Amino acid sequence: MKVYLLKLISGLLLLVIVVFASYLAHLNKIVVDEFSQPLDEKNSQLSLNAHPKALVNMLLMVEDQSFFNHVGVDFREIIRVLRDNWLHNKPIRGASTLSQQMVKNALLSREKTVERKVKEILMTLLLEVSFDKETILTRYMNSVYLGQYGRFEVRGFEHAAQFYFDKNLGDLSLHDLATLVALIKGPSYYNPTRYSVRLAKRRDLVLRIYHKYEKIIK
Repeated sequence: MKVYLLKLISGLLLLVIVVFASYLAHLNKIVVDEFSQPLDEKNSQLSLNAHPKALVNMLLMVEDQSFFNHVGVDFREIIRVLRDNWLHNKPIRGASTLSQQMVKNALLSREKTVERKVKEILMTLLLEVSFDKETILTRYMNSVYLGQYGRFEVRGFEHAAQFYFDKNLGDLSLHDLATLVALIKGPSYYNPTRYSVRLAKRRDLVLRIYHKYEKIIK
């Protein structure tokens, strides 16, 4: 009887492993197919080195300080958020990395379910296995959603610089760069025309963080 149970358990475990491996292979194909495609003309097209270092640092400091150290998902930050909520009753804040944001925006729905979150985490880990950090960061900076005018979506920092300031990205001041980073939090909520005071407060926070902490990109 014991031998039979052990064989049954072993068979079930093997089946679970095979099914999970097949599921990962399926997700990996989706991720690789999506992010191997070049960005279309709706997005910006700059190389990483063509983006001002100040902008890169602002982005990483505000949105993902551990970008070059985590595996796509910052498990330490997730644990910290949950701990603060449990022990200090602090509100749950976003702990998504830039990689997670890319996967979520390109491949997943907005529904807030455990299944979707698990799928997001798995696809993000697969993204980081298939592409290096510089490639992921470059794609993010060229495709991040920064506003909308009618049907026209402003995607990427270079397009945003031209749209909001009528300048090339390399010609923007620190003040202007911080404004673009501030918009990531919510282009509608921080709309420059409707909510200029709200945007100014967020921009000033970005600048304070930028000047206070050590630069990530030298």
